[in-house]
Amino acid sequence: MKIKGLTKAGGAAAALAVAAPLVLSGSAAPASAQTTAATSCGQSVTRLDAVTYADRLVLAWGRGDAARTACYGSTTAVRALSAQATPGGIHWRRVSAEGAAGTIYVTYHDDARGGNLVVGVANAAPELRGPGGWHAANSVRFVNEPRAWTAVQWSDNLVRAWGRGDTKWMSYYATPAATKSLRQVAAKGGASWQRIATEGAAGTTYVTYKNLSTGHQLVVGISNVGLSQGDAHVAYRIQYR
Repeated sequence: MKIKGLTKAGGAAAALAVAAPLVLSGSAAPASAQTTAATSCGQSVTRLDAVTYADRLVLAWGRGDAARTACYGSTTAVRALSAQATPGGIHWRRVSAEGAAGTIYVTYHDDARGGNLVVGVANAAPELRGPGGWHAANSVRFVNEPRAWTAVQWSDNLVRAWGRGDTKWMSYYATPAATKSLRQVAAKGGASWQRIATEGAAGTTYVTYKNLSTGHQLVVGISNVGLSQGDAHVAYRIQYR
């Protein structure tokens, strides 16, 4: 869908439009009631491959699970992750993995904010990991710090998705309530929407569109806090008039 008067979002937005919104969709391993003498993180994960291990670290950090993040990462790695963002957000997509000198380096790209995250996991032998296999993610490096999409870019993409009747992407960009509100207006919003105004108030950016065919207006409210933290579903308010 083309929105009249709009330019397409940047490269990260274009990539997101055709990729799954969340590749790391598995849940982290549940905490075990059994603990080793040296750690309270749970049962041993020494047999877990390094890539899956890194995935679980990024998932835990992404959802703001500080305790689980600390189990998978070393003190230095966890400190680096939390300094970048807490929570880390759900947009991280694994793009590569390669080994060097007993360490597997797993790279992730943030599809919403840009930037890469490289996680190094000790891989050669159990003794290179912490007790029970925990704390094996011993290095974290950000390449091109993630930057959040602007609220306008996010809103434009929601309106495009609604315009073509793409419920999967609508539900990614917007809350269930906001998605429902749009679909109550129409299953497909059409291609005649033009952005006419943007204003901010109390942590929310309101983006207004006008339908050039009917004259109706649509106002989308975007949570600035949610957007900056890398959350999905940050379009939370819809007004149609």
